[in-house]
Amino acid sequence: MHANKLTLRTAIAALALAFGSSAALADTTLAVSIDTSMFGDTGWLDFQYNPANPGISPATTVTLSGFQGFDEGAVVETIGQVTGSQATGYVIGNGDSLNSLFRAVDYGQVLSFNVTFSGDNVDLSGGAYGSTFAIWAYDAGVTTALGSSSAADGRLADITWAPATTVGGSGSFASASYSDAAAISPVPEPSSWLMLGIGAMLVAGAARRRA
Repeated sequence: MHANKLTLRTAIAALALAFGSSAALADTTLAVSIDTSMFGDTGWLDFQYNPANPGISPATTVTLSGFQGFDEGAVVETIGQVTGSQATGYVIGNGDSLNSLFRAVDYGQVLSFNVTFSGDNVDLSGGAYGSTFAIWAYDAGVTTALGSSSAADGRLADITWAPATTVGGSGSFASASYSDAAAISPVPEPSSWLMLGIGAMLVAGAARRRA
């Protein structure tokens, strides 16, 4: 009986570690979904990644991948540091004051993709100048921002990265949605899912032995 209780406590601890690891590792990749069912037939999405202070903010990039609901052959316009494709993933840098990926989309469905941050983690300038990834939706004529956003500039959502101010730091992320149409959530790393699965199996095995 004592051994079973010890095994159960160990399994629960492993499961807790898996959840904790998932939270810790999920801060570099986030999933974004946009419900465009009320946006009409066609329009444009604008993805921007811009520095708080050009030339001073630490050099970082966002990679957009895992597109769902997007037409790979759609018209795409870029400004600043934008490379890649829908198939390989778009990479947007923060080296210029304006870095924009502007692309045509078909509305009427939920569009989703992943955003992965990478690059320098530390700003020792004393300003802690980060960068912000933001999303806008427009009608076909690019005359009206869609989504009934509460933001002054009409953005649907954004993710702001703030660098660490000490060596060894990893920085932090803050996401915000300004429209009911947009949602942002963490994407656990594969290793986190593996640990979660192992923890769940340990708990189930301990429960069976206890029974």
